[in-house]
Amino acid sequence: MTAMFAMVASDHHSLREVFEKASKLVPLNLLWQHSRCVVGCYGNKAPGAARDVSQFSFAAANVVISSCQPPENAALSQQISDNPAALSRCIKGAHSAFCWVETTGQLIASRDPLNQHCLYYATISGVSVISSEASFIARLMPVQPELNPAALACWLAGTPNPALSLYQQIQTLPLGCSLTVESNGDTRLTSFWDIDPGFEISLNTDNDYREQFAELLNEAVASHIAPTDEVVVSQMSGGMDSTSVTALAHRMLSPERKVRALSHLYSHSASCDESDNIKAMYQHLNLPDPIQVTVDAGAHRDFLSLYPTDFDSPGTVLSPRYHQECEMIQAAGSHRLLTGNGGDEMCWGHASAYTQRLKQGELAVVAEVLKACKQTQMKHWPVLRSLFLKPLMPQWLINLGRQLKGHKLGDEPHWLTAQATELCRATGVVENPFHPRRQPVGHARYQALKTTSTFNSLRSYQKVAWQYGIEVAHPFFDHRIAEFSFAIPPKQLIRGAYPKWLLRSAMDKILPDSVCWDVQKVIFDNHFGQLVKDNAKPLRELLCDTRLQEMGLLDNAKLLDAFDKTVSGSVAHVHVDLLYAILTQRWIQQHH
Repeated sequence: MTAMFAMVASDHHSLREVFEKASKLVPLNLLWQHSRCVVGCYGNKAPGAARDVSQFSFAAANVVISSCQPPENAALSQQISDNPAALSRCIKGAHSAFCWVETTGQLIASRDPLNQHCLYYATISGVSVISSEASFIARLMPVQPELNPAALACWLAGTPNPALSLYQQIQTLPLGCSLTVESNGDTRLTSFWDIDPGFEISLNTDNDYREQFAELLNEAVASHIAPTDEVVVSQMSGGMDSTSVTALAHRMLSPERKVRALSHLYSHSASCDESDNIKAMYQHLNLPDPIQVTVDAGAHRDFLSLYPTDFDSPGTVLSPRYHQECEMIQAAGSHRLLTGNGGDEMCWGHASAYTQRLKQGELAVVAEVLKACKQTQMKHWPVLRSLFLKPLMPQWLINLGRQLKGHKLGDEPHWLTAQATELCRATGVVENPFHPRRQPVGHARYQALKTTSTFNSLRSYQKVAWQYGIEVAHPFFDHRIAEFSFAIPPKQLIRGAYPKWLLRSAMDKILPDSVCWDVQKVIFDNHFGQLVKDNAKPLRELLCDTRLQEMGLLDNAKLLDAFDKTVSGSVAHVHVDLLYAILTQRWIQQHH
């Protein structure tokens, strides 16, 4: 990805002043200019780093797009004629796009529907500035932008909302929206894509669902591989998502071109080790020259040096490990990294699918769940209570039971202040088109899709990779796959002991059975838990910072108490809420 920017103003002199100020702060590459608008890219260190930028000139509009596969001229021209605010509809894969519409004197700023690329915007000295990074905009401001308490509260609660900027004077473009910027500084958001809760797909057989999904996934992977790519590196753990992407890319490229798998090994956390599945994939696909990185040894045991945060977000970490991997990708002769990110959000399904099926009269689902408990070695009663008893109880009775046990009605961590809790509840839950009781699966999956922590991984890799001219691509985060997965019956996504049922079915015989039908999902609680234990002293000093407490968002004593209990526990485990609080304190100390 190339870091992009645009500036819009009715006053040419103000526009030139802000542009010249920016050019003194960071090397700029001006791609297109007009008396009221300029578009460019910046910051790439690698030669030819803007290879993914395409420009289009039409009678009524000029377009600059950063994308692996730019759209066809005719399709883009027709989209601009029909509705320029929805130009991202005709661009495949992750992208950023700027379109100056000459007839209206407006700039349209847009990017892929599922949030892979970022765009921020603000007004500086009468000039509207849009950029891939909030830091680019902040450096142009006469004073540092103020922090956004609502966004911070969500981070401290462990439930950040990607639609919230961490800065008061800088906005971020929400998922599925484009931004229209007038020369006079007026802006408006247009929603060009979202999940439609009324859209349903009903096919005749399981095989019909499998074939249609397989076609979509193949198209999504293909859209992230450029015709000029001779070598593509693909992250490959032993899980379903990354192995699926790697296998499909391998089938598309071999034998003339090749995929090289990049796998993470864990020497200190046996529960995170997936080396058996990784070796099975090497053998099954006959993958050439795999790249292996041990990610929890040596320098990778120092938490603070391993996870330096970026100005834009506490969750965007510029890890030296990512730099190491990018150097390996360069050495492999590639500038493309594929990942399995997004597989959980698109393919996992949701446990409430079993509940929904029982409500619809499918009594056999109870026996199916009992059999799955045996396969996964889960205790019967807690699962039955969670899936079939609690969901059928009225909410007032559940709330009463929680109060009698002394539990809060909300799930916010106890170190939040009342002010932070209120802010989090007001801004942390997105507007959801699915009914929570009638459509529990869609409701839960929609909230997860809009607020998933996977966005942190996306941004982290991309922020480092673009310095090397490497595009990091996440094929599962494709709006066509999202639309399909929300429209099909929940039973297609999760069945028996198998979440990701449809993905497993589509990849059957393509992946080895030991990978495709493995019921054990590797989680990394032990890795992070042991890392926090090993770095207890510096992390405790980090958490003593009182600035967030002075903002009225955090009770430091309660946070420190939670941290002490975590590191003194017999099990190496750290809850995600605490991990987010650590990253937020780290971010405050690094950048503010």
